[in-house]
Amino acid sequence: MSDLQELYANRFSEEAEARKNRLWVEICRYLRKFIPADAGTVVDVAAGYCDFINNIGIGKKKFALDLNPDVQKHAVPGVEVLVGDVEESMGRRFAEGAVSLFFMSNFLEHISKDKISSLMRMEYRLLEKGGCMLILTPNIKYVGGKYWDFFDHITPITDKALVEEAESIGFRTERVVERFLPFTTKSALPQAPWIVRLYLALMPLSGRVFGEQSLLLFVKP
Repeated sequence: MSDLQELYANRFSEEAEARKNRLWVEICRYLRKFIPADAGTVVDVAAGYCDFINNIGIGKKKFALDLNPDVQKHAVPGVEVLVGDVEESMGRRFAEGAVSLFFMSNFLEHISKDKISSLMRMEYRLLEKGGCMLILTPNIKYVGGKYWDFFDHITPITDKALVEEAESIGFRTERVVERFLPFTTKSALPQAPWIVRLYLALMPLSGRVFGEQSLLLFVKP
């Protein structure tokens, strides 16, 4: 087992992962409003345990990319898995203009700023015209010192920094929900699916109280 596999196996027990997946059913129900229903190729970058790509229910072709080989255990039938460096996997598998949506959740804080920029530029090239880059990320402005409670967090991120970089590449900022979800599924807040559904129904008010992650949607003009 690799160091990466050990880290995430220790972080998420089977019970915790099952609970997290139930939450993502509700989160994906909410996120569908930001994604064209006729999207062609949908790519979950650093898919982890495939909580997004398994539950989003949109995309004629679905892909899960991750460095951790355990991603293969979690993808449901119909999701193609690519194991390895995500940029290298993208470059091998997708032609320019072939992707409708790139989704990244809780990933960018794990890589360097240079890598973030390089990744966003590659996604811009691979997106079709009108294609989207949807990002969910902890925002250090609201998380504060808790941001560093995870050993593999290396880059502090804010919504404004991502907007600046994305727009410099050529993306159009379509939507920024500065305060969206709580920092982690290990939060002390109640996490029953109906509570998550209510939380999302009360956005943006609920986010203003509990949100420590930002949701950003960028479009390739």
